[in-house]
This record gives sequence, C-alpha cells and structure tokens, in this order.
Amino acid sequence: MKNTFKLTTLFNIPIDINYTWFVIVGLVIFTLANGYFPLAAPELGPLAWWLMAVISAFLLFASLLAHELAHSLIAIRNNLPIHGITLFIFGGVAHMNREPQSPKVELKMAIAGPIMSFALAIIFYLITNLLTLFHFSTVFFSITTYLFIINFMVGTFNLIPGFPLDGGRVLRAVLWHFCKDIRQATSVASTIGKGFAFFLMAVGFLKLIGGAILSGIWLLFLGLFLAEAADVSYKQVVMRKTLGGITVEKCMTKKVIIVSPQVTLDALVDHFFLKLRHASFPVMEDDMILGIVTLHDVKSVPKENWLLTTAKDIMLPIGEGFIVSKDMDVINALAKMASNKIHRLMVVDEGKLIGFISQRDIVKLFEMKSEIG
Repeated sequence: MKNTFKLTTLFNIPIDINYTWFVIVGLVIFTLANGYFPLAAPELGPLAWWLMAVISAFLLFASLLAHELAHSLIAIRNNLPIHGITLFIFGGVAHMNREPQSPKVELKMAIAGPIMSFALAIIFYLITNLLTLFHFSTVFFSITTYLFIINFMVGTFNLIPGFPLDGGRVLRAVLWHFCKDIRQATSVASTIGKGFAFFLMAVGFLKLIGGAILSGIWLLFLGLFLAEAADVSYKQVVMRKTLGGITVEKCMTKKVIIVSPQVTLDALVDHFFLKLRHASFPVMEDDMILGIVTLHDVKSVPKENWLLTTAKDIMLPIGEGFIVSKDMDVINALAKMASNKIHRLMVVDEGKLIGFISQRDIVKLFEMKSEIG
C-alpha cells in the first residue's frame, strides 16, 4: 500500500503528501493554539487561537512547498528532471532521477530553497509592518509575524553545512569543485551532516532529562531523520557511481513466465505464486501484453471468489509506468520502479516482452560490484 497520496500538480510537478505529514500538522496546530497565539494575542479566545493556528499551519506548509519548488524549478532549468515533490513529517523533498551534472548546478539548486525562505520571511515581515501601521487586528499580524519568524528559521536551519540540508549541498558543491569527485565530496558532507544529527539527538536527550519532553522528543526525531537521510543520500550517490552506464538488458531476468487472462485465481495461486514464488506475473494473450497481476491483488479478493475470478479481472492494466526499454540506464529504471507499486518493470523491445527487471535484481548487482570493488 502506498504511504502517499497525490495532492495536486504545479509546474507539471506532481505534489504528493505522505501520511506522516498529518502528524506534524496536528502538532504545529496544537502548539500554536496552546502556546504561541495565547501569548501573541491574549485578548482573543480559544476559538480564535485554534482558527489562527489552522491557518498558520497550512501557510507554513505552503511556504515549505515553495521552498521545494524553488529547488525543483532550478533543477528543471538545468535539465534535471523532477518526477515529484513529497511533503512529509519534516517538511518536503524533491525527487530527482539523477545527481546534478556539475558543482555549479548543485550550488544553484542548493541555494534556491533558502533564498525562497528568506524572500518569504521578508514579505511576511513587510506585511506585518503594514498591518501594524494601519492598526489591523492582532489576528492578522500575529499570523504574519509567526510566518516571518518560521520562514527565517527554515532558511537559516537549511544553511547548516551538513548533508542533505541545503547548506550541506552547498558544501558538497564546493568540495566537489576542488576534489573533482562527487563521491568523496558527498562522503565528507554526509559525515558532517551525521555529526550535526548526533548533536541534535544529544541536545534532545538532555532536554528530556531536564523535563522539556516535547522539545526533547522533537529534537531526537529530527536528529534521527537527518542521520538516516545523510546515510541514504550517500548510498544513493555510491549506487549511481557504481551502476552508471549499465543498461537494463545487462541486469534483467530473461526467463519470463506469463499467465493467461482466463486463469482463475485458485490456479494462479497454486501453479504460479506458490510454486514459482514470484510476486507478480505478466498477463498476455496472443503475444499481446494486457497487464500484470500481483499477489497483493489476489489477496484483495475473498478466497470463496477465487474459482469465479480470473487474472484479467484483477490485473493492473498495462501502462507506461510498468514498461522499460532494454537500453535504459538501470538507475533511471530504479527511479521509474519507485513510482509504481510493484517495484518491477517489464522489458519490452519492438513491442515484444523480452524480460523482467526488479529492485532486487539491481540491488544484487550493486552489492556484487561493491564487493568486487
């Protein structure tokens, strides 16, 4: 099951929301309604504080989305495809198919986000001053003051020189420029990023001991997230360096087992899934690919209906998201797999199915090449 859902599309970039996003939205709303707004506007009541908190929370995440869009639009201008932005518990992330082609491009992309955050901070600061000058209600300038502060903090926090924060990417661009090796530059920037993450966790632990439970837990989770993100980002760079130039044809499984669209689910389970232990099979008729059937789809049908249900009834119809050419780079194929729920692709050449490739195939190749060195 996917852990995200599509919100909208902006500048031809799909915007998804991870379910963890709702955790932080709730936390921000609760904190603002019970902490910030009672202090900023004490003359107002709880209903107004909660309403202001809801508005502020959604404007905050609109600001974070603008931050990620700034990265993405600069990437697109430099011929780096962005296949989506996901908002999640700690903000957002733009998904790229490959690394920037030069330190200069990396630097431009990295600074775009903080520049956007600082620009929004200036805008909200000016709005706050105008609202104060014309004696608007505290309802308005309390919200804009919060948005000024939070955007300034987001821009400043992201400039910390620890990968994968924007400041870490700036540092990687500088190191990459001088050492001419993106892997080495990423290793140094990631190490600094993990050091900063451990510092945050240490501060969070001390806050827990001191009785500041909420802020302590927040810093611990933020530190854990940054440490994991730094490690994963470095591994992605290593994988791209290791597997760069290898095509799908060299990695795919050529022995393809197909199923008939008329096969019933009980036969499909007994003679295919249990016997061959694959997670999915292509559905074909007269050399034409109709779709793909997965074990997950079978499990969604009650067992008492298996004798009356065929593979064609539950298959995923064939689409571009499930097909790849034999000449595609495996790194690009891996990115394509990430966008479909089965994490496998059918390899098609001149309209004919010639193989299958899965995440496991690519990971096994990466592990083998890494061991060989």
